[in-house]
Amino acid sequence: MAQSRAANWRLGKFALKLKKALLILAVAIAPILIVTLVRAAGEWQPIGQTEAGAQVSISSVRVLKNNQRSALVRVEYKEPAQLPQGGPFVEMRARVRFNCTSGTANPTTQWFYTRDRSGRSVVSKKANRDEHFGNAPEGGFGDLVMENVCNQTK
Repeated sequence: MAQSRAANWRLGKFALKLKKALLILAVAIAPILIVTLVRAAGEWQPIGQTEAGAQVSISSVRVLKNNQRSALVRVEYKEPAQLPQGGPFVEMRARVRFNCTSGTANPTTQWFYTRDRSGRSVVSKKANRDEHFGNAPEGGFGDLVMENVCNQTK
């Protein structure tokens, strides 16, 4: 009985040291992971402009099953734009699911930005549905985005 108590005590002490080591490792790695994830999400790749001069960019393109993709889309309007959702908006960002076989793009969430009095971009409207996504009323960027996203293979 005395031997099992000593063995349990040593095992408990080892487990405590192991937990401490894992905690230190997690604390050391966490900032690296956070910086990597933030950078990956923030790398906008410019893909072109609309006829009106709006800058179009994509980020975080993921290849899904059945020739589908998901991506973040950003449109920076050259001049504040009146859109079917309201306005004037200076920027639109959307999380979009693309079906490259049928040629459709369905935004799952959209954010519309305006400028506040100090000149910063602020979200002024969030939408979950958009019948006009990428068509002429929003700047006609749909074909440009579809082509770029669907041509990405990884």
